[in-house]
Amino acid sequence: RVQMRTEIHKLRMRLQTTFIYVTHDQTEALTLGDRICVMNQGKIQQCADPMTIYDKPANKFVASFIGTPPINLMNGRIIKKERKYYFEEGKFQVKIVEDMHKVLAPYEGKEVTFGIRAEDIYDKLFVSESTPDNTIRAACEVVEPLGSEVYLYLNSGKNQFIARVGAHNRPEVNRDMDIVFDMSKVHFFDKDTEKTII
Repeated sequence: RVQMRTEIHKLRMRLQTTFIYVTHDQTEALTLGDRICVMNQGKIQQCADPMTIYDKPANKFVASFIGTPPINLMNGRIIKKERKYYFEEGKFQVKIVEDMHKVLAPYEGKEVTFGIRAEDIYDKLFVSESTPDNTIRAACEVVEPLGSEVYLYLNSGKNQFIARVGAHNRPEVNRDMDIVFDMSKVHFFDKDTEKTII
C-alpha cells in the first residue's frame, strides 16, 4: 500500500492533472492530497490543505479523524485565577497561554473539550523549559516502542493520554512520571456544537 501511494503520487506529478481520490485512510489523504475534504455522514466538515486540516481542524470530528495516534480529548471547564485562565478537570489543571485568553474569555466557567496531540506531550526529563502550570503527574501504563519513536500510554486520575516521544525515551511501566504539555499547541472545542474555539 505504501508503494501504491508513491506510484500514485509520481503519476499525478507526471501528468500534472487533477485527481479526485477517495479514501478512508487519513495517512493516504495527508500524503497524497494538495487539498483534503473531510466528510462525516455525507457532509463536508472541512476542506483545506493537509497541514491546515491537521493543525487547525474545523471541529472535534476532524481533529480526532486526522492524526495517528488520535488526538487526546477530555471535557472540563475554563476557570480564571489571578487574571490567568486555566483548563480544569477534577485535579487535572493546566494554564492556558495568554495568546488564547481573549478567545476563551467568553467560555469562563463553562464546559469545553480540551485536545492535545500525542507529539505535544513530553517527558519532563527531556524538556528544557517547563513550569508547574503545564506539568502533570501521570502513571505510565504501557510503553510501545515503534523503532524511531515510542508511544507512552499515560493515566492521570481518570484521564488517559497517549504521548508520542523519541526512541531514547523509555520510562518504567507502572511508575509515575512528570509529563509536560506544550500549551501553545492545544485545541479547545465547544462542548455542544463540537466546533473549534481555538
